Amino acid sequence: MTSKSPYSRYGGRLTAISLVLAALGGLVAPPAAVAKTAPLKAVPDDVPAPESAAAGTDASLRPRVVSLTLKQLGTWSSLKLRGVDGSQAVAFSLRADEVVVGAKLRLSYDYSPALLPELSHLRVLLNERVVAVEGLPQGKNVGNTREIVLDPRLFNDLNELRFNLVGHYTRQCEDPFHSSLWLTVSDLSRVELTLAPLPGRSNLQALPAPFLDPRDSSALQLPFVFANAASHATFQAAGIVASYFGIQAGARGAQFPVSLATLPPGNAIVFLKGNETIGGLRATADATVSVVTHPGNPDARLLLVSGGDDTALLRASRALALIAPTLVGQSVTVTKEVPAPKRRPYDAPAWVPVDRPVRLGELARANELRTQGYYPGVIRVNLRVPPDVFAWRTSGAPLQLKYRTSRLPEQKNASLAVSVNASFIDNLTLYDSPAVSAPRPAPERANPSVFQTALYVPPYEIGGRDQLQFGYAFDVLKEGECKHIPPDNLQGAVDADSTIDFSAFPKYAVLPNLGYFADIGYPFTRLADLSETAVVLPQQPNTDELALYLTLMGRMGEATGYPSIGHAVVAAGDVEKWPDHDYIVIGSGSSQALMTRWAERLPLTQVNGERRVQTPQKSWWPSYRWAKAEEIRPVAGGSLALVGNGNLAVMMGLESPLQGERSAVFLYADRAQDLRKLADLMTDTVRLAQVQGDLAIVDDKQVTHARVGATYTLGSLPWQSKIRWFLSDHPLVSVFSILTAVGLLALVLYRTLGRRTTQPSKKVLLP
Repeated sequence: MTSKSPYSRYGGRLTAISLVLAALGGLVAPPAAVAKTAPLKAVPDDVPAPESAAAGTDASLRPRVVSLTLKQLGTWSSLKLRGVDGSQAVAFSLRADEVVVGAKLRLSYDYSPALLPELSHLRVLLNERVVAVEGLPQGKNVGNTREIVLDPRLFNDLNELRFNLVGHYTRQCEDPFHSSLWLTVSDLSRVELTLAPLPGRSNLQALPAPFLDPRDSSALQLPFVFANAASHATFQAAGIVASYFGIQAGARGAQFPVSLATLPPGNAIVFLKGNETIGGLRATADATVSVVTHPGNPDARLLLVSGGDDTALLRASRALALIAPTLVGQSVTVTKEVPAPKRRPYDAPAWVPVDRPVRLGELARANELRTQGYYPGVIRVNLRVPPDVFAWRTSGAPLQLKYRTSRLPEQKNASLAVSVNASFIDNLTLYDSPAVSAPRPAPERANPSVFQTALYVPPYEIGGRDQLQFGYAFDVLKEGECKHIPPDNLQGAVDADSTIDFSAFPKYAVLPNLGYFADIGYPFTRLADLSETAVVLPQQPNTDELALYLTLMGRMGEATGYPSIGHAVVAAGDVEKWPDHDYIVIGSGSSQALMTRWAERLPLTQVNGERRVQTPQKSWWPSYRWAKAEEIRPVAGGSLALVGNGNLAVMMGLESPLQGERSAVFLYADRAQDLRKLADLMTDTVRLAQVQGDLAIVDDKQVTHARVGATYTLGSLPWQSKIRWFLSDHPLVSVFSILTAVGLLALVLYRTLGRRTTQPSKKVLLP
């Protein structure tokens, strides 16, 4: 019941830059954002300067200094300015609860020695206002550094820092694209901001603020607070709320540290039920959601979710997760609830529909499908495809592409390169020329201004978090000195009516595959509300186990775009009551009883001080499928028992021991504090991509994976595909079948010809 625009239905991949921001905190750095000029935000008179902060005041009230390089702000590499008027910008935003009281730019740059110093210079602009003009003298081309003081009043909520090279290499007619016209701004250039806090508001209408700032793309760190004797139903309510904040946090990720019976100093979410009290806060009899001022910090706010019993508390959490945009005022009581409609498989709002062709206009905004300039940026369309879309040995997913471009008769080599996940698909010409031979028919042009062609996305690139990329390349013609200067309004666009279609493929997957789980939460996210998922916690979970559970629920909400209102939270002794569910099992040390009860099924387990590890035994023949190496299915050959003092944090996948075609994933650490490694992994897409197989050992910096257990399948295939799939996994069976068929055919032919040769010949009398 969430109200999402069609453009926000499908998220994209979290970039490596966001991971750095998650560690440092502070600024939002959306790489593709375009800052708009807005009225200047003056610094309030009552905001103290950094040096005025008293030594004894609370740290949350003091100004803080944030220092981020351009690379951390999303530039990926150094900014290369080319041409007579080269320009590039870095976009970032500020938190709504902070204001800039001081700012510096520490600039590092190099430039061409051929530039004329009296005609060339570097302009630095903040929100299109010039803040510095740097000359480019000869003999000082490399290793230039400058410190530029920025006026705090120039900063807005959304900001753009632009670098503009005005370059000339001759006083005569010049080539605007000459190779000597360059300047490189180092990605190690740094923006330093001193930020002072602003007072918060106690109003539900501002949700998810102040607990989450939509303009901040550092990983969310939002504490959850429970009473000492909180029930599993309370944890279930918290998981629902965590999935809501996971959706709001989006690609930057979210973690939810847990406190028991103690309020943290800043913003937090508090869950109370019945007669429970924390820090002077009491539960209400009815299902209530309210924003209150922190008793110990007047500038911090607490989101209080409370109820008289489990039913009321769950009702309040579902109301917050489903209809948060409609909540108004300081407190709301939920008196009645009509259950949300039952979800269907694969209908997650963040996933591409797999039952019909999908318009690219549903996946991206119109302005994101356009580009312009001599060196246009790449158009990127993010999409999430269920990993069990079975496109094996097909041409791939059909892409009906419509695209537009500036029409210049002299352009002969302009093209549009189409890729998926940086894998090249095709290069399309952008001009009409009957003299050029093409390996396939020229693109159709029903509308003279629109090109149209059919492509196929390769099957090995389908599944999970994918990205279509469209790169325009325009001609830069040179027909002599001072001739044929190209226009500066070259444009290209992908039409929003272009479609991609996954509806023709069956659903089939070989499991366990922790890569699917880490990437998009599959198979638990087949139903967006996780209504067939049971999370198994210890009888009395500790704070690290709860924090991992909440972080995982946030990850699930982000993966589907829908809150996890249907999942159950149970203890190990109650799993038999949920046999038709998939299980996520969380535990540490000896707290999780299923580590012992299901020990024979687990790739790795610890019993009586010994760690038992299954050993893989791969088949001797190679795999003839295109499947990746980690998808080859070895057979468990035995086990090893080890004794040591090392501490492991692992993820394990297996088929549920209670029912076939049901999945179980274990998140386990020898020590409770090592579960934080798994929680950190959930917001680190670089390391998440390393998770594969059915056993993943997680360290602070890397992930080691293996496949050692038995496999099972989920879904079904047409009988023809099923036979081909079986034979591809068993090449000796395929060879034996062919030889048998050839032998039978030879036997039939031998007997047929033998009967003809033994029959008496008939004499034919000629007239």
